[in-house]
Amino acid sequence: MLVERMLVGVYLAACIGIGVAVSKRVLGSNDEYWVAGRRIGTVVNSMAIMAALASGGSIVGVMGLAYAQGIPATLALFGGAVVGFPLASILVAKPLRNFGRFTITDFLTFRYPHAVVRYLVPVLIVAAFTIYIVAQLKAAGIASEALLGIPYNTSLALATVVFITYVSFGGMVAITWTDVIQGFLMVIVVMGTAAVLTARVGSPFEIMSQATAVAPELGQVVHRPVSSYLGYFIIWATAIPVIPHIVMRVFTAKDAESARLSLNLAMLVYSAIILAAVLAIVPVGRIDFPALQDADLLFLRVMEAEFPPLVRGIAVAAVLAAVMSTTDALLLACSSAVAHDLLGGFLRGRASDRTLSLVRVGSTWAVGLGALVWAYYPPELISEFYTAGVGILSASLFVPTIAGLWWKKANLAGGVGAVVSGAVVYVLVQVGILDLGVAPIVVALLASALAMALGGLLGARESPEMIARIEALHE
Repeated sequence: MLVERMLVGVYLAACIGIGVAVSKRVLGSNDEYWVAGRRIGTVVNSMAIMAALASGGSIVGVMGLAYAQGIPATLALFGGAVVGFPLASILVAKPLRNFGRFTITDFLTFRYPHAVVRYLVPVLIVAAFTIYIVAQLKAAGIASEALLGIPYNTSLALATVVFITYVSFGGMVAITWTDVIQGFLMVIVVMGTAAVLTARVGSPFEIMSQATAVAPELGQVVHRPVSSYLGYFIIWATAIPVIPHIVMRVFTAKDAESARLSLNLAMLVYSAIILAAVLAIVPVGRIDFPALQDADLLFLRVMEAEFPPLVRGIAVAAVLAAVMSTTDALLLACSSAVAHDLLGGFLRGRASDRTLSLVRVGSTWAVGLGALVWAYYPPELISEFYTAGVGILSASLFVPTIAGLWWKKANLAGGVGAVVSGAVVYVLVQVGILDLGVAPIVVALLASALAMALGGLLGARESPEMIARIEALHE
């Protein structure tokens, strides 16, 4: 395993090197640290957006989910993300880029200036994204253990220290350039593996025919009601336009048109990766490994069986790239939620630039190390796990964001009600306290929309000044 370990070591060292190299440029500037100076071009941003979403869940977790619950459930979940990209490009890319701040919380507190929004939204972001990060760390741990022979806990600690280091010191600039490298690595490994397996077994149709003959449930709607598949789809379709680490990439674009085009290009590349994984790698893996105890190990077992050490080393680097390209963006979003959204108003004007830098770096380490401790006791089926976490952001942020940008009757009462009701109802249904036989996200979005409508119709009208400022964002 010496070759594999050397390749991964070089890759991790390069990530840290990028973070350290740009640290002097970014640590003294909010614009550089949070949004890379707002000058990222279309091609670079599209690859960075794709990499930010194509996580360890998308490489390891998507295949585990398809193996365990069938291809229909998996395509429902990830199909929602594919739809979410063009939705984001149409509904939020232009006005949010024109808004020109740093985070989704900045917009929501501008549109609905209330303490509930100011403090609840960043708390929800930190909670949901910590769950998301834990799922990514599991992918890193099992990949290193399976293909490098490094114990799970050691792998977790190593990966966590690496990505916290380059995120905390390099900010969005370091994340952008590492994500571009990681994105290309993911595309090469996943598409290349799918091509090799297709050449060995036959066309995708032949692969699917052989796999479903061995395991008919692979192509069936099984294990759960159809309504839950709808829930998967809706969570991701509504998450992409508002999920913080994607919104921050919108703010990094050089202009509104570039932001819109970047989202659509990212959708095309992301779709190709998911389809290659689900329609080629998973069926072959289901044939070769019919009784895996942990479905999330499928991709790693395929790589171990099919490829020599050099390729396996690249594969581990690709999994770590998938993990880190998402985790770094999630970590920066969590850091911004703490250092900028929660503490920024208090510290601004009171703290020195050095203190503000220390707060940014410290919040990144605090969230990352907290997730590391949790990841020592990992969940099963990581795609399901982090999708449940993302659901609370979709439930609480989608309606107030879209209404705040597009509905003139959206007002303070409706915005606060939409955020709170979406989050509360989602949690109640998710944990089973409120059971209506419908996916939690469906009930929560309806509750959020109802609160927005009632607030908008019954509450105080929005001021003409606010309406004019929102309209200006669409120009």
